[in-house]
Amino acid sequence: MEEKKNIPLSVLMENTKGKMTAAVNQIVNEAKLPAYLIEGILLGILSDVRNQKNLELISDYNAMNQEEKEGEE
Repeated sequence: MEEKKNIPLSVLMENTKGKMTAAVNQIVNEAKLPAYLIEGILLGILSDVRNQKNLELISDYNAMNQEEKEGEE
């Protein structure tokens, strides 16, 4: 079985940013919408991502608290 390499978080982030930028640029070029409309779309997407981040954070806190409770028993 092939062993997975531990890629540093900074490299993963930079790779993801590059892929996202390329995808957004491609969509913007295809849509031919003015920048002020693209901005509104991106703000909506950012809001969705922030909501997901908050849900993940709550889930992580709950998991951490559950682990602490199980360790006390």
